Amino acid sequence: MQKTVLGFMVFAGMLGMGLGADANVAGASAIPPVVSAAHPANVSDPALSKQRYDMIMSQLDAGGDLLVVANLEGLVKGAVDGVTKPIMALGKNSPQAQTSIKCVEKIPGFLEKNGFYALQGFGMSALPRPDGLNTVKCFIARDPAAAGLPLWRAMVGGNPKVMECTDFLPADTELARTGTAEWRSLWKLIRAGVAEIGTPETSAAFEGKLTSWSTNMGVNLDKVFDSFSGECFFSVQLSRTSTIELPGGGSNGPVRMPQPTFLLGIAVSDNTLSSSLEAVLAKSGMVPVVNDGALNGIKTLNLPMPLPLPFQPSYTVYSNFFLLGSTPAVVAEGIKSFTSKSGLTATAQFKKAFEGLPVLNNGISYVSPRFMNTLTEVQKTFMSQQGAGEPGMAEMMEQIFSHQQDMQNAMVIQNRKSGVLTIGNSSAGGKEMISGLMMAPAALLTAVAIPSFMKAKSQSVQNSCINNMRMIEAAKEQWALEKNKNTGDAVVESEVLKYLKGNKLPVCPQGGKYTMHAVGQNCECSIPGHKMAE
Repeated sequence: MQKTVLGFMVFAGMLGMGLGADANVAGASAIPPVVSAAHPANVSDPALSKQRYDMIMSQLDAGGDLLVVANLEGLVKGAVDGVTKPIMALGKNSPQAQTSIKCVEKIPGFLEKNGFYALQGFGMSALPRPDGLNTVKCFIARDPAAAGLPLWRAMVGGNPKVMECTDFLPADTELARTGTAEWRSLWKLIRAGVAEIGTPETSAAFEGKLTSWSTNMGVNLDKVFDSFSGECFFSVQLSRTSTIELPGGGSNGPVRMPQPTFLLGIAVSDNTLSSSLEAVLAKSGMVPVVNDGALNGIKTLNLPMPLPLPFQPSYTVYSNFFLLGSTPAVVAEGIKSFTSKSGLTATAQFKKAFEGLPVLNNGISYVSPRFMNTLTEVQKTFMSQQGAGEPGMAEMMEQIFSHQQDMQNAMVIQNRKSGVLTIGNSSAGGKEMISGLMMAPAALLTAVAIPSFMKAKSQSVQNSCINNMRMIEAAKEQWALEKNKNTGDAVVESEVLKYLKGNKLPVCPQGGKYTMHAVGQNCECSIPGHKMAE
């Protein structure tokens, strides 16, 4: 997973190079807020390019396995102009298109005003550490004047802080993402886009939908988003005592894995979100059950859904956080972790992973080796069972998934005046990131090809067996004609064998045993799925 994410970051930097931006495979930092009007985005100013390079580079580590710097000034604007200008040119002579053209004309100004054009550069570095991990830094440079604009507030929030939501993560959390993204800013950005870019009719229709939703469902989206306070998290836990069985494991039966649970939390200023959720549930005829005892106050929906894992969506509001979990137990465990400070942040593994990283931040990203190893084993088991009995299948699975063993990642996101810095440690270094990027197409093809190959192989074996049964049926018919047997009469197998090649039953390619049955009744193979059409 982390190789895919980090590989995408590298790809983003390389993409900037391929699109005509100044790029240096060597480093990254902040970027000047102003571009001289005398130098369009597609013309390089050597002095300005060097200045940007130095600023981005100041945020990264030189001397490691990977160093990428890309000047992306004007990239977004160029992409938007590449779409909007041809549309306006095509429609300028069409009276019917004038209303749409006026809307398209507003798009660039709206995007620029809200921070979409503020992207100025990208940088990434990976520096090996003595413990076998790598210090990884990724910097997205932007115009400092855009730090408070809606897009950036919606994506990363405001100034770094000591985040409360991290304390809700249970001790058995194996994957987590926290952040200070301002959802209210995102909603305001959406509303402003509809009002400023759309026609009066589309704006009125949008407002009508919101009013209808509020009237019919009892939910005021403006109030819901306004109640969000700026912190949120999502986590996956893997039990250390309970397991589940995943169906579809093939002839060896179901695949076992540690029981997963999911927990989500959003900082809120009041109960608007929970009240709105309950209003929607009431309209749907679903009434949550209020738990008591150790789960006191947690509300649960008992859904009649047959799933391989426990799924009882449960929620509550605790200490100004709306909590939603896959079971009431994981919500209770999150509350316990928060109140006693006994959750993930108290574990030795977490402390070691984030040692030395900034406490003031705008979120973290955490993936444990256990999560990746569990995911890898499940993938490997499913794919190997599909090809059970195939020579070399186990070795091939080991080669495909060996690079994912013990992968881990602990990153911190910081919103700075000149851009967004992600810093942390990872088991993937420069070589792994590049190889992960290069292997992505091959992995995708493998994921598609192996099941398809196994299915084709299985179908070939099944067809061969069915042909055997057709020969047996033909022999039975010859025997029945010669012996004047009627439908339903018992078959004498030793006599039927005389009509088969070698005077013996053919062999099922998968080792199944054939049963002849009576005259007029198709013979059968003991392997499930090997069956003649009626």
